[in-house]
Amino acid sequence: MNVLKRNTLFGAAAIALSVILLSGFDKEVRNDQLNNIRANFANPPATSRPGVYWYFMDGNLSRQGITDDLEAMKKAGIGNVVFLEVNVGVPRGKVDFLSEEWQELFTYAVRESERLGITITLGVGPGWAGSGGPWVQGKLSMQHLVSSVTVVDGAAKSKIILPVPDPKKPYFDFAFTPELEKRWKEFYEDVAVLAFPEPAKSEKITGVDDKALYYRAPYTSTPNVSAYIPSLAVYPEASAEAIIPKEN
Repeated sequence: MNVLKRNTLFGAAAIALSVILLSGFDKEVRNDQLNNIRANFANPPATSRPGVYWYFMDGNLSRQGITDDLEAMKKAGIGNVVFLEVNVGVPRGKVDFLSEEWQELFTYAVRESERLGITITLGVGPGWAGSGGPWVQGKLSMQHLVSSVTVVDGAAKSKIILPVPDPKKPYFDFAFTPELEKRWKEFYEDVAVLAFPEPAKSEKITGVDDKALYYRAPYTSTPNVSAYIPSLAVYPEASAEAIIPKEN
């Protein structure tokens, strides 16, 4: 009986000692984790650093400007940049896009980014960094659907020519050269012709160009540009006069 009691006490002591040791170990691990989180927050790894757009304004670039920009971004904690060449109403610079000088400067920007540990990505949005331009034929470029409406008398047969709808006006239309504007206006392909009885009342979706992202100015400070497009759970139903009955 005494032996059993002593063994039981020894076992209890061992368990208590293990619990104490494990508790201390667990606390030490948690402290290490917290310290690691604090250290990473104060000095985040490269994979967690924020990134920014790096705009070059229509040929206004130089080696000194590239170095100054990147060193300032490095100091601010920027970890990656998206390089974009744009022209949004600024005076044109001396370096032509994709010229030999431009390519040398871009190579220099990549080398400087590598030196400073900043990841650089070349943006390829059409017209922004090389994937758009006069070398892209209309049938291979971005396209959108347009439509026109013609009301005819269904009681008689007649031959009509449906008008070609105008293309949607681009926001940055000032960037067109006369040649590009001509090509833009001339490119058109028929997709479908829909014929149906004319409803008694015409109702259209309000702000359809905005909602379909056909045309939306990039700045909410622009007149008539809403800060967001509301997403309603219930949309108003069309009136009976605007609906074509199934039997027709």
